[in-house]
Amino acid sequence: MNKIFTKIFTHENMPYLELRHSNNEKRYKDHLHETFSIGINIDGESIYTNRNNKYDFKKGMLAVINPNEIHSCNPINKNPNQYYMLYLDKNWCFEIQKSIFKNIKEFIPYNKNLIEDNKTYEEFKTLCENLFSNIPFEEKENELICFFTTFFEDGFEDIKDEDDNKTIEKILEYFKTHYKENISLTEVSKEFDLNLFYIIRLFKNQLKITPHSYLVNLKINQAKKLLQEGNSIVDVALECGFSDQSHFHRNFTKIVALTPNNYRLNFVQD
Repeated sequence: MNKIFTKIFTHENMPYLELRHSNNEKRYKDHLHETFSIGINIDGESIYTNRNNKYDFKKGMLAVINPNEIHSCNPINKNPNQYYMLYLDKNWCFEIQKSIFKNIKEFIPYNKNLIEDNKTYEEFKTLCENLFSNIPFEEKENELICFFTTFFEDGFEDIKDEDDNKTIEKILEYFKTHYKENISLTEVSKEFDLNLFYIIRLFKNQLKITPHSYLVNLKINQAKKLLQEGNSIVDVALECGFSDQSHFHRNFTKIVALTPNNYRLNFVQD
């Protein structure tokens, strides 16, 4: 029999979020909370109720619970299920929605209580796994925002009339000028007087990549040029704005599929 466990992820820089990972067999009475919540089963089956609706809840499905919706989700036959449950502050979700939909004045409840889509399920599962992992905070935040930007875009009709192309060109030029610095999304948001979530949505829609990932790729491309010129790995890491060599080594290897030293030694110039 698997050991019963419950793990809860929170972060001081993400006060709007709580993530639970558990296989606890305890049963829940009908209840409600003020957060916007999404849950999945990793294994096992449950009975999920939301207001007057009852669903057979299985792996591959997502339970979507709007704030103040009476609900419960309990395993069938009292067998413990392993699951993820993510709770998000409604106002944080509203900020993402405002970056997508013009002129909304308050949080828009999601229009489905159950989603059956393997792609969305796997993306949400990966998000939860990464939140519990030791990847940098900024990567966690970017992944979270990207997931929910897509999630809300797909859940509602969206009419967009922003001149996105010109805006992202300005941001890309800013990145090229300041890539050596430890640029945060908050700084970019202030520089261009743009909603932070809007910036992330721009990158996701236009480049299919997060701003953080784009910036890392920019740094690595510059690092390749400097290594080709024979510069030392220590100097290249500093010149490209990496805080330490291990951070540089990890990102370089992930993108180039070679260590910085192997790349430098094996580079052949025509």
